[in-house]
Amino acid sequence: MFEAVRAARRLVGLGLVVAGCALGGCGGVAAPGSPGGSSRPEVHRGVAQAHTLPGDQLLAGPVLVDHRAVWVEGGHRLLVRSLDAHGRTRTLFSTSATPGAPKGILWPFYVPSIAAGDGRVAFEELVTPCASAPPRALRCPRTMGDRPVYSVTVFAGRPGAIRPVESLLTPPPAKSCQGRPEPYAVAVADAGLVDYEVSFFPCDRAVSRLVLRSYSGRLVRVLARGLPVTTPFVTAGDWAALIRSSALGSKPDQLQIVRISTGQTVLRLRRRCLLRIDAVALDGSGRFAVITYTPRSSSCQQQNGFLRVGQIGHSRLRILAKKGPEALPTTSIAIASGIVAYGRPTGRSLTGTQVVITAPGAAPTPIPGMKFGSPLAFDGRMVATAHNHTVQVAAIPRR
Repeated sequence: MFEAVRAARRLVGLGLVVAGCALGGCGGVAAPGSPGGSSRPEVHRGVAQAHTLPGDQLLAGPVLVDHRAVWVEGGHRLLVRSLDAHGRTRTLFSTSATPGAPKGILWPFYVPSIAAGDGRVAFEELVTPCASAPPRALRCPRTMGDRPVYSVTVFAGRPGAIRPVESLLTPPPAKSCQGRPEPYAVAVADAGLVDYEVSFFPCDRAVSRLVLRSYSGRLVRVLARGLPVTTPFVTAGDWAALIRSSALGSKPDQLQIVRISTGQTVLRLRRRCLLRIDAVALDGSGRFAVITYTPRSSSCQQQNGFLRVGQIGHSRLRILAKKGPEALPTTSIAIASGIVAYGRPTGRSLTGTQVVITAPGAAPTPIPGMKFGSPLAFDGRMVATAHNHTVQVAAIPRR
């Protein structure tokens, strides 16, 4: 994916993308029974399910917006669709625009992730040949690095009003590192869009930063500089959490949490007996969950995986799950109102994984009928995930 982003360098106006969206039907909402909608709700054992449309691939998501699962899928068009607890689907956004690309480009859409917050969604879309191609498609390079990238566009907005915020077209090769870093991943916070930006080729040393931008794309403040490439991050409310990793794992990972409205670092978690941080999740109240692993050494415990929860402003972390590495099979976790959703094995064979929710002092509660997949979204009321190009959403059991 980083190889693909290297080609996008030049900031351009939004006119081309907006015009393309108008032609492709951006922001359109499908009526029940129309293409992209569904007249046959599908609910099994309390879990609502929706498959991608014929010929489409699930590209990113789901996330939860207003208790509905929202995801991105693509084929010859790029679609954002939603699913409610009753199994009803709607198309929230659609475009076939491919800025800067040659005419007739096939299956051009690549979306690495989608984020949600404050009733909005945000995602970054790359136009590159065959990215949304069906399996075993002919005339497609086998690897992403073999495909040129013609444009990168950041989209954001409320369902039904998703619009392009920023677009970059591929320029001729450059010989310097002039200009600001390029958008690579985007998330939604109360104050605007949190953008992870990276300087790539042809720079000798890649650098990255985390910034806050308005919903119109204007830079508000830099939240973190000089980040390693890559730096996973999540946002919720007024908080952003980053996992800083050293090159080749030479030093322990560090968890850094920043207050977005001020740019102030409010928490740094780095311990000698903490070798790796695999995942972090936040909620708007400042609670967080983190999956960590300890190394094998004489001074540390034997290698184990820990699912811990904490609160910004408090130093204590509480353990929710403690197992060997093979018993924490995923790095996808979510937290809302102090309750954590994650996946755990269904038996000793570790061949199956179920979705469970838990909180400190409470036993894990399975979500009946839901197959675990990644990513996992949870808003305190609903859980959503995807499994084999099928999106699932379910209400959590009453506790």
